[in-house]
Amino acid sequence: MTRLAILGAVAAFAGGAAAGAAPWEPPDDVATRPPVDAGTTSIDLRPSGNLHKELGEPAGLTTATGEGVYFEITVRDIAVRTSCPGRGVQAPPRHGYFVVVDLQASMSDKVEEVVGGADVFMPLTADAFAVVAADGTRTTATLTDASWSCFEDDALAAPFVGPGETTSGSVVLDSPVASGTLVYAPGGVGWEWDF
Repeated sequence: MTRLAILGAVAAFAGGAAAGAAPWEPPDDVATRPPVDAGTTSIDLRPSGNLHKELGEPAGLTTATGEGVYFEITVRDIAVRTSCPGRGVQAPPRHGYFVVVDLQASMSDKVEEVVGGADVFMPLTADAFAVVAADGTRTTATLTDASWSCFEDDALAAPFVGPGETTSGSVVLDSPVASGTLVYAPGGVGWEWDF
């Protein structure tokens, strides 16, 4: 069985703990996906340490035994634009391109049982994502005034997803490249999608 550590969730969950609370430490049985049967499933682990996903393929956190999905994110589409409708203002992208990520994310209402009652959430704002260019240059400053004002609130995913919540919509990144790799790794290691 291939077992992976939480990959990105530890810091995100710890970041969601109440001010002054001790950081959350993951139980030993939490993994990023159900157990892998080497004969039927393959994992595309990139040199970055992130798991590669295809558009529409769910990524998630489960127990190592696969007994429940506690957090799941699905990137449904990635579109690159040089302009967007705006919130009454046409602001051009500061870095050159808007990378519009259409996603759905959910968190089980049982996650608090797994993390020991900590106040948990997963961030879904542009600054929780990064863009990596073909030459390996990583851009993490993807949240700008222009990207934030790209769409009205009802078109955007919620900025965070917490226990028992599901959200869907767009997250807009301000990127210097029109193609590359989208990375969601709030704790340092997580998942990535090519665009």
